[in-house]
Amino acid sequence: MLTPRPPQRYSLYDLPIAISCDVGSLDAEIARVLGPFNVAQFTGRSQATVGAIRPYAEAEVLRHLSPRARRVATHDTSAELYEDGERFWLIDDRCGMVEINLLKSQWRAWMLPQPRVDVVRRVEMAVLWPMAQLLRARGLYLLPAASIVRNGFGLLMLSPLALGPELASMVRAGCRVVGQRWTALREWGGHVEMLHLPGVIERPVPPRMRLVGGADTPAQAGDRPGDNWIDLTREHCGVELSHAPCTGVFVVSPGRRPTAHLRQLHGAETIELLRGGWPIEELHPLRRHGQLPATLAARCACYEVALSREPHDLLALMAALPQRGIGAPRPEVKITIPSVARRTAAAAAAAVA
Repeated sequence: MLTPRPPQRYSLYDLPIAISCDVGSLDAEIARVLGPFNVAQFTGRSQATVGAIRPYAEAEVLRHLSPRARRVATHDTSAELYEDGERFWLIDDRCGMVEINLLKSQWRAWMLPQPRVDVVRRVEMAVLWPMAQLLRARGLYLLPAASIVRNGFGLLMLSPLALGPELASMVRAGCRVVGQRWTALREWGGHVEMLHLPGVIERPVPPRMRLVGGADTPAQAGDRPGDNWIDLTREHCGVELSHAPCTGVFVVSPGRRPTAHLRQLHGAETIELLRGGWPIEELHPLRRHGQLPATLAARCACYEVALSREPHDLLALMAALPQRGIGAPRPEVKITIPSVARRTAAAAAAAVA
C-alpha cells in the first residue's frame, strides 16, 4: 500500500494551500509552478485549501464516484465533467481524473501510469484547474490567460489560440510579462489586479510522424517540459512583473484570419463576449459564471481581436490604438492590420517608385 507523502505548504497571495503529491513524475513541474510560494508553515487563521494527487487505482477511484452524478455540458471536448451537488468530477482519459468538493475546499486527483499528454498539461489538470475552482470563492481567480504590460497599461488576453509567437514578439519589443500561460487576478483598490504565476509558452512544433492510433506515446509526452516549452522570463532578463493593474482585455476569436483586426466592445455585448470567450469552466452548483467577467466589463476597455498567422500583428494592433486607447475607452475603435501579402506588395511598389 502506498504511504502518502507529507503535504507541501504554499501561500498563494496570502491564501494557504496544502498539496500532497504521490506521483513523483509531477514533482519538478509542481515545484516550478508553485515553488516561489512555498512556505514552512502557515500564518493567520484562514483554512487551507487541500489537494491530494495519487496514482490511479480503480478501486479507490470507484469509491469516490457518485451514482447520482450527472454530466455537465462544457466547451472542452477533451474531457468530461460530472456534478453531484457540491462535488464535481473531471475525467480526461489521456491523464486521469480530478474530484473537487467546493464546500470543503478540497480536491483529489488520480493520474494514469501512462499519460498521453505532457507534464505541463498534467499539472494544469491535477493542480491549477482544481485550485482555480476552489480559490475563486476566496477572491483569487486563476485563469489560463496571458497578461502583459506595454507602456504602463496592463493587458489580459483571453485566447483559445496558443499565443507563444505573439508573446515572444511583444517581449522582444519591450513589453513586460505578468503571466505567460496562467494569470492570477483579484479585485484590489478599486481595480482588477493581475498577479504573476510562473509559466511557459509552447514553442511551435513541426509536423512529425505519429503511431497508429494517432496519440503520443507516454515517452513522447514526457515528464519534463522539454524543448516544446520555453520560459520567456528566463530567455529575457528583467521582463517579469509581479503584478499590474488590468486596464484592457483582448478577447481573441477562434481561428486565424488573413487579416488581423480589433474592435472595441460596448454595452451589453462586452460581457456577452467575455463570457463566451471565458477560458475556464467555472464550477458552481447554481451558476456557470462568476462575477469577474462583469467586473472586467465595467472597469476595463475590452476588445474583440482576430489574429492572423503573422506573430507581429498583435503588437501592431496594440501600437495602432489611440494614445491611452487601452486604458480609456473611446466611442469607436476599430483597427485592421493589412495581411503579409498586402504589406509585401506595398513595400515592393514603394521600392519601385
